[in-house]
Amino acid sequence: MAKQALILYYSQFNTTAKVASQIHQLTGADILRIRVADKTFPNDMTATDKIYRKQRASGQLPNLTTKLPDLSYYDVLLVGGPVWDGQISSPIMKLLVQLQGYQGLVAPFSTGWSDTGNYQQDFIAHAGKLTIGPGYHVLTHVNPHFSPVTLASWLRKL
Repeated sequence: MAKQALILYYSQFNTTAKVASQIHQLTGADILRIRVADKTFPNDMTATDKIYRKQRASGQLPNLTTKLPDLSYYDVLLVGGPVWDGQISSPIMKLLVQLQGYQGLVAPFSTGWSDTGNYQQDFIAHAGKLTIGPGYHVLTHVNPHFSPVTLASWLRKL
């Protein structure tokens, strides 16, 4: 991947952060963690899921506290987040709203305890007019399990 890339990621429990860090090490791309306002989500996934379901149903997405840089500098945005209920998390939904107007390629990566569910389709559905590339998913069970070979292969396709 010889393009200017920015890694944007949301990570509630640092799992997606670990994958974002690996991508950063492989690519040297700039990296920026997407954060939500304090106390938006509890430290319990069951309680978070209840809040998330309400956010999706109402369209009241969480406020992001991260200021985005000038995105026109970047050819590719690598956007990472956790899989919640087989879909994108509400912070990623909000980020996609903020990315509208970006002209480069947006490639999702995700982390979750099982398969991706409908993550890629949900990402595309919320992407509006963004150009979406192929996604990459990492299975997680305590620690992210991924193959550096498959991660590098995904990155080369971008």
